[in-house]
Amino acid sequence: MSSSSSNKQPLLVDRPATTSTLLTVASGQLFATSLIPTAVGNATKVFDVDSGLTDTSISGAYIDEIWLRYSRNNNIFIDAAAASTGTYAQSGTTDVTVTLANHNAQVNDRVYLDYTSGTAVDEAATVNAVTDGTFTVTSAGTLTTSGDVSLRMPTDICFYLVSTGSVTNTNQFFPLFVAHVSSVAAQQTWSLTLNEILPLINHPVVQAGANFTTANNEVAPKQRGLMLQRGQAIYAAVSGTTALTNGFYVNVQAGYY
Repeated sequence: MSSSSSNKQPLLVDRPATTSTLLTVASGQLFATSLIPTAVGNATKVFDVDSGLTDTSISGAYIDEIWLRYSRNNNIFIDAAAASTGTYAQSGTTDVTVTLANHNAQVNDRVYLDYTSGTAVDEAATVNAVTDGTFTVTSAGTLTTSGDVSLRMPTDICFYLVSTGSVTNTNQFFPLFVAHVSSVAAQQTWSLTLNEILPLINHPVVQAGANFTTANNEVAPKQRGLMLQRGQAIYAAVSGTTALTNGFYVNVQAGYY
C-alpha cells in the first residue's frame, strides 16, 4: 500500500468488489434465544475476502456499504415471512395494545396490522411501548374495539465474521451486528450505513460531508464500514424457525487492497 502526501493514510488499491446475494434461509431459532445459527447451512456467505487463501495479491478488503433489497416490490408491506397472529385491544384512545408471544417489536418500529375481527381499520402503525409479550402502537383512529390481528413483524438479519475457508461448526460464526428491518413498504431498500449499523471507522479519510451527529450526516457514509483481512468472510442469517417465503438481496459494496 502507498500513502498520500496530504493525509498520510493508506490508500485502497482500485479493485472494486460489489456483490449481491439472495438470502432466504432462517437461522433455525429466534435471535431472542441466540444469535448463533443452529446449523452451518442456515447462514449464507455474502462477501468473501479470499477465504480459500488462493489469491496472494489480496491483503484485505474495505466494506463501506451493505444494503438490503427486498426481492419483491410491494406497495403495502414486506411479506418476507408468514404473518404472525395475535390479539389486540383498543379502549377509546389511539393506543392499540397487541398481545403476541415472542414478538421482536422495538420502540419506533413500523408494524403492519391486518385486523381480522373487531372494528379497527388495517394500518401501518408505530410502536410506542413494549413488554415481554405485548407491544403498543399508535393508531390513526380513536376506537373502542378488540379482536384478532394478523401482523407483519420486523425482519432481523444477523451478520457474522468467519475466519476460515471451510465452516464446519456453528461456533465459527462470530456475530457482528443485526439489521432490524420493519416490514412496511418504505423499508424495501435498507442501508446498514445510513441506519448507522456498520461500525465507525477512521479509514479511509472522509473526503466530504460532516460527522454522523450533524444535520447533514448522510453525505459522509464512509465514516462507517468494515476492514477485513485476507482469509475472512461475512455471512448472514435470518431470525426465525422457518425459511423466508421471499428473500432479501444482501448487497455489499467494497474494495480489495
